[in-house]
Amino acid sequence: MKKLFSDKRFLFSLIAIIFLWGVALRSIEVITGNYLFGFDVGRDLLVARDIVVNHKLTLIGAEIGSGSAGINGVFQGPGYYYLLAVVYFLFGGNPYGALLTMFVFGVVSLALVYVTVQKIFGQANAIVALFLAGISPLIVSQSRFVWAPHPATLFIVLMLYFAYMIPKRPRLYVPLALLSAGLTYNFEFAMTVPMVIAILIALPLVYRVKDVRTYLYAIGSLVAVFSPMVFFEMRHNWMATRSLLSYTASPGSVGNDIWFLRITDHLGPYIANAANSFIYEHGFIPQQLYAWLCGALLIALGILAWKTIDRAKRQFFQFCFLLLITSYVVLLGLNNTIWDYYLIHAHFIYMYVFAYVVVFSFREMRKSMWLKMIFGVLTIFLISMIVSSSWRMMISYTYDFHDLGGVEKILGKKIAIDYVYKDAHGQPFSEFTFMAPIYTYPYDYLFQTYALHKYGYAPGNQKKGLVYLIIEPDSSKPWTYKGWLETVIVGGKIIKTVTLPTGHIIQERLFP
Repeated sequence: MKKLFSDKRFLFSLIAIIFLWGVALRSIEVITGNYLFGFDVGRDLLVARDIVVNHKLTLIGAEIGSGSAGINGVFQGPGYYYLLAVVYFLFGGNPYGALLTMFVFGVVSLALVYVTVQKIFGQANAIVALFLAGISPLIVSQSRFVWAPHPATLFIVLMLYFAYMIPKRPRLYVPLALLSAGLTYNFEFAMTVPMVIAILIALPLVYRVKDVRTYLYAIGSLVAVFSPMVFFEMRHNWMATRSLLSYTASPGSVGNDIWFLRITDHLGPYIANAANSFIYEHGFIPQQLYAWLCGALLIALGILAWKTIDRAKRQFFQFCFLLLITSYVVLLGLNNTIWDYYLIHAHFIYMYVFAYVVVFSFREMRKSMWLKMIFGVLTIFLISMIVSSSWRMMISYTYDFHDLGGVEKILGKKIAIDYVYKDAHGQPFSEFTFMAPIYTYPYDYLFQTYALHKYGYAPGNQKKGLVYLIIEPDSSKPWTYKGWLETVIVGGKIIKTVTLPTGHIIQERLFP
């Protein structure tokens, strides 16, 4: 086995196969050009269009939780909007450019996992970590649809590497670690706060940093990252600060302000998040055992954090342990559900520890029966993940590849728009859309870009003359659009109502 892994050609082939496997899992929508196009995507692209076309610059991003997190007036950073603005300019408003950007971020992140883990732990660990990150369902999904939290993974991988490098050159790597962690606030603020706090706590407690200049550089890094937020706060009477204070002071909906109930309420999402770091669907190991695996990995992380002989690795494990604890404690302040995308950094910690333990147990198993058992158990998990990933690859290139997606994906929406224009036969018309989220951003964006470019004109929005209604029935409550027809859209003569193969209901009306 050692001779095999010392063969450079074998190693290169193995790394290439694993990397390309991960790329293939991420490529379906890039190849088909058909991807999810929900209201978040439409909203964000409309802002990007405003930046490019109308030159409306912004100091803030979307409101946290898209306005439904229970925290009003707190916003993500503006970086994601400016990223989309660049993409809008380069691709002429085609949303495919945004999807391609997610794909590139995902592939670069995958490559960075290998490069950084190889520098921290060595070749064997890097190969295992590359495999785990390459097939992890939650990490793979970041390349398959457009969403604000997805680019943050690249900065998380960099942050973990810079955190490992802190003891070697604190004045360089402390600011870089904080810069990488802070930049994630442009994508998902809930993951930024615990990462920044963990780094700041780790400086005196883990890394024993006493150099004043290092702390000054750290402050400068944070000021640079969060300056848009500070400027916005100053201009708006510290709106977000007041909102956060009000939010944390209120009892909230979780546990009625009884902290031990909130603690237990948050445990479920954390356990699910840990298990979801690995792929298990249609493998021969059930999800519940992956939750136990992550519990064992957490114990292993604790042991590594205090027993690893190598000082740099020991401090890195201590930082990872501190980051997990900090994330749990900080997010206890939230009255709402803890979602997976708040804890993307936790996925990588579990995967890195898994890779380290499996390689360590393999190398040292001759010394202990326990290490032989640990290696055997983890190997079984690895084989199950290979089986599961093979099943996912087959499903992706059979079902997902050919799935039109109905009302959810962009081709379905374009089919509905094309139908309306062709049915109008060049006549001017108005259009109204029903979607379950109420907001119609995806159609607003497509009419202003795709339809305007293809047909040369955009529809009006008045109940006058020829009017088309585009209806996306809610799959969970398919009757809800009827209330919209009876209250919001009233009057006019119904010419016809058709249901497209996508599931869209198109109604043509004539108003006086």
